[in-house]
Amino acid sequence: MQIQEILIVKNAHENYGISTESINQISRVPSLMPLPLRPSGVRGLCSVSGNVVSMVDMNLLLGLTEVDLEDDKGRIVSLNDELSSNTLLVGDVYNTVEINQDNIEYLDNPGDPVIAIYKYDEKLIQVLSLEELFKRINRVEIESREVTTGKIKNEVIREEESSRFLIFSMSNEKYALEIDYLQEIILADREYTVVAGTNEELLGLITLRDDLLMVVDLRIHYGFKPNNNDNNRILIISYNGRKIGLCIDSIIDIQQVYKKDIEYMKETFEDNKIAGVIHAKDSLISFFDATVIENIFDENDSFVDRKIDTIEETKNDNYSLEVIVFKLNEKEYAFNIESVDEIIDIVASTSVAFTDDSIEGIINIRGQIVTTVSLYEKLNIRPTIDEDSKIIVCNIEGNRIGFIVNSVSDIIGIKEDEIVDQSEGYFNNIFHLDDGKRLVLSIDIDKLLLKD
Repeated sequence: MQIQEILIVKNAHENYGISTESINQISRVPSLMPLPLRPSGVRGLCSVSGNVVSMVDMNLLLGLTEVDLEDDKGRIVSLNDELSSNTLLVGDVYNTVEINQDNIEYLDNPGDPVIAIYKYDEKLIQVLSLEELFKRINRVEIESREVTTGKIKNEVIREEESSRFLIFSMSNEKYALEIDYLQEIILADREYTVVAGTNEELLGLITLRDDLLMVVDLRIHYGFKPNNNDNNRILIISYNGRKIGLCIDSIIDIQQVYKKDIEYMKETFEDNKIAGVIHAKDSLISFFDATVIENIFDENDSFVDRKIDTIEETKNDNYSLEVIVFKLNEKEYAFNIESVDEIIDIVASTSVAFTDDSIEGIINIRGQIVTTVSLYEKLNIRPTIDEDSKIIVCNIEGNRIGFIVNSVSDIIGIKEDEIVDQSEGYFNNIFHLDDGKRLVLSIDIDKLLLKD
């Protein structure tokens, strides 16, 4: 596609060109609103024509010294279409010129933001692709890492798929399990039927929805001393038609993990209890996969119910939907798990002017701007937010929205006979759990985000 007109800007000692098709307006640099945990290249937030947008420093994306906000020559370039939620901060605006196709050389360098060189008034103008330039905001450089085997693992930086992991703790150590193996999470405070002649890590059998299930204390399996308290949970794991409960200390959150950050190290762990590590921002998180789960099954094989074709097994899997249950002021509510991307610890948000009262602000999660919404305000509940509160990040038609809650209780499957239609206000169902002793209100997220 040929470029018809460009805006020439000066950054440092170089001249760059931007297609005017991407430009909405040019204005002076407004006041900058600091943004906590901002990604590389983003200076913060600013208000342009009544809209709050991200201020992206062109110099930083090009590896140059950041633009001086106090320099009178500085300008912001408001953008169109998919980049309209951003404004580009530049050092100086020079001129707008029509392109003489005889003086432009188009380049074919995939991944390079410089897509053409234009000769204008004895100057060489580097014409930029904003789409490629903005990709540098979320680019993360991963250095080579030395592992215990003595081998060097070189990470290849490229766009990769990601997987969702449940992050949990045992003896103050973080562990992870791919959420595809997780059927549900239940409280650990239950009556166990002790099985004679078993090892210490087998806690016993429990009845879960008329199904008999074996529970293993994963903490003992890993050589930890159990820390029994109200935060303990049982992870119900399903693999190849078999199910088992694994008792752990507490749930931390659910995270989206890029495959480039997952390192398999099975040769390092001879006891087959660890599949590898996840390279998180500030730590390494051990994870286990199907091989480790299979090993746990095999060690306790004589006690695991594998009657896949029985009526009870078919009945147990007949769930209408899967939900995540959370608390607001000791009352339980639920979101459909299909809408949930991840769960994170509470973080401070940046307030945004001229927004709805239910908007808490904006937070940054691994380079993505996420709007936080107050469920307390929406449901007219007195807020009780503390350091143990969580943010449930949902994906709603491509938009990531965070909802602050007191705590996350369970991830469970709901059967059809446990659902009572509500269809009132923000709610669509009431779940009658534990033979009606536990009532959970199901929230319709689409209704929640409609203007009142």
